[in-house]
Amino acid sequence: MDTNRENNLSANIPTGNIQDQDDVVKKEDFTIYRGIQSVVAIAILTATLLTLWNPRKVFMTPNIYDLFQSEATLDAYDNNLIADNSRIRIGILAGHWQNHTGEVCADGVIEADINHAIANRVKLELEERNFQVNLFPEFDLDLLNYEADVLVAIYSGSCLQSPPPPSGFKIGTSVTSENPEEVNNLAVCLAENYQKYTQLSFTYELINPDHTSYHIFRDIHADTPAVLIEIGKLSTDRDLIANRSSSITEGITAGIICFVENTAGNNE
Repeated sequence: MDTNRENNLSANIPTGNIQDQDDVVKKEDFTIYRGIQSVVAIAILTATLLTLWNPRKVFMTPNIYDLFQSEATLDAYDNNLIADNSRIRIGILAGHWQNHTGEVCADGVIEADINHAIANRVKLELEERNFQVNLFPEFDLDLLNYEADVLVAIYSGSCLQSPPPPSGFKIGTSVTSENPEEVNNLAVCLAENYQKYTQLSFTYELINPDHTSYHIFRDIHADTPAVLIEIGKLSTDRDLIANRSSSITEGITAGIICFVENTAGNNE
């Protein structure tokens, strides 16, 4: 056999014993195993980090559970507001009702009926907001020493056709009120809101409580803030009273709520 050829073939045969070859194979297997183990470890670590990292926490975005909790908190807050309203007592007096006709117009319109209709609608509007409301006729024994957060007496103006009275509404308060600041706040709230809803001009009147027509201010408890409102003239402002009475109701209701909310805020 050719010696050079034998040398070439010998170069292609691995040298060393069988044990050395097994060690090489085991080292290769061990290296592959470690590689796979490293990859798995990195994957687990990455997954763990992604789990711990919550983008909601970074951007302060509430999760669904928090949203439900917030909604429940708001509902509870609204319910508390309604419960608070139920502790507020409001008196509404319908001028002349069950006592006298008041103004009687040429076409048969009676002031007492108008006053009662408006007063009753205001009562219903306030009760829908869960306020405690008492509706009174002109004279009622329950008015004696009546204690409430507010009392509003509702009247209407003149029926005269010639000369027609000036258009507008009137707010009246007692000159001997025990709580003039609260009464003034009530008058302001009522005047501003009533004018907003009805667009009528406004006049203010200081009422002498000794006048027999204004017994209300003498009858009720001295700490009850009270005002009188003349909603408009039965002649000059007839269109408002007959065809747009919802504006009257909304204006009085909004004025009372304005006063109650401001008073509650100041007392906190």
